[in-house]
Amino acid sequence: DFLLALLGECGVAMEKQALRESQISLAVEAQREKTRSNLLRAISHDLRTPLTSISGNAELLMREKTLLDEEQKHKLYSDIYEDSTWLISLVENLLSITRMDNKTLALSLKPELIADVIDEAVTHSKHRLQHHNLRVSVRDELLMVRADAALIAQVLVNLIDNAVKYTPEGSDIVITAEQDDQRVLVSVADNGPGISDDVKPKLFEMFFTAGGIRSDSRRGLGLGLALCRSIVTAHGGEIWVADHVPHGSVFTFSLSKEEEISDDETFGPCGGGR
Repeated sequence: DFLLALLGECGVAMEKQALRESQISLAVEAQREKTRSNLLRAISHDLRTPLTSISGNAELLMREKTLLDEEQKHKLYSDIYEDSTWLISLVENLLSITRMDNKTLALSLKPELIADVIDEAVTHSKHRLQHHNLRVSVRDELLMVRADAALIAQVLVNLIDNAVKYTPEGSDIVITAEQDDQRVLVSVADNGPGISDDVKPKLFEMFFTAGGIRSDSRRGLGLGLALCRSIVTAHGGEIWVADHVPHGSVFTFSLSKEEEISDDETFGPCGGGR
């Protein structure tokens, strides 16, 4: 009788555990569906403006090309280029964050020179940095990290893009990398207006956008910093924001330091020997 009672209690406990697991699974799926719905609404809202701008400018160039002078044409070409570049960046972030969410993004971790990864990101962001002063400071040019170079470069591109968006023209942006014990700390600092303390805890949440004045008219989906956190976390690192003295913000993330590198091989920004 005691054994039967014990087995009965075990059965009840197992049923309760199965019920809890089912409830958790349903809650996760409901949150996933809510995220998808929010993403679709945000995409449909935020893509309308640049697409309408591209379509309108292209139509104007086709219909009125004989009436427009070279300066006016150049302005329209520039607007089309800026809008298309923003759309490409948005699509890249959307694809990456979707793959991170679905656990289908496989990391290709290899020894990488952090200086090369930074150079790759700066090259990708060069057009956006035309009206800002960029400086890169890497104390050890041979400082190695173990990372997926393409994804870490995307993190840096997003952080640079964020600094450009929320600082006025002529602002300074400084990228630094230094060793901290067994970690490598990479920072992107600016001397803009800074971020209020009540906003900082929400910055890395998906769909959150700061309410400050941006250097362009696009609101953005609030995916860039959320994607940065997902990528850095997948690498086993951390990312955070702090005030930059005397004013501005500094975003910092950590990566695992790579201890060894073979004498006959140096890894480039995409992991290949050169």
